[in-house]
Amino acid sequence: MLPLTTSRLLVCPCRLPLITAIYLQDPQAVTLLNADIPPDWPMSELKELLPHLIEQLQHDPKSFPWLLWAIVSATNKTVLGNIGFKGRPDENGMVEIGYSLLPPHRKQGYMQEAAAALIAWAFQQPFVKSIEAECAVDNIASGKVLQRLGMRQTGMQDNMLRWQLLEKDFLL
Repeated sequence: MLPLTTSRLLVCPCRLPLITAIYLQDPQAVTLLNADIPPDWPMSELKELLPHLIEQLQHDPKSFPWLLWAIVSATNKTVLGNIGFKGRPDENGMVEIGYSLLPPHRKQGYMQEAAAALIAWAFQQPFVKSIEAECAVDNIASGKVLQRLGMRQTGMQDNMLRWQLLEKDFLL
């Protein structure tokens, strides 16, 4: 059930009112998420993406929960970062995952934990056959997370490595 729960994390899907509150820096976001939001979250890449997520959910409400999820510490109920998909599964059953952690929370296994939970959830949904990701060639930490999740490199384009995990190969 939602939110997804791991040993240390809550991975919380964000509905339109919450994404809007985050974008507007409305204090109501803390109440809607039931977690403290650090002043440095969302980071710049997500800040730029929020208006597009709002528009997408307004025009396609079924995009929920295929967009933004907040990664929250289960112990102190603080946002550590975010994860999500770039939209609903396509006609081939593929979804693309993306993620980001605030710097103080990196290199502690949080992203692998959150991504494993979200990938397991995705493969339980009808029609999902594969999960893809991309990361910059020089983003060694992200590449290691994707490897540990069982993803395989499928190519490189514009200094970005492409990764894929097929449902049949998912073992976590």
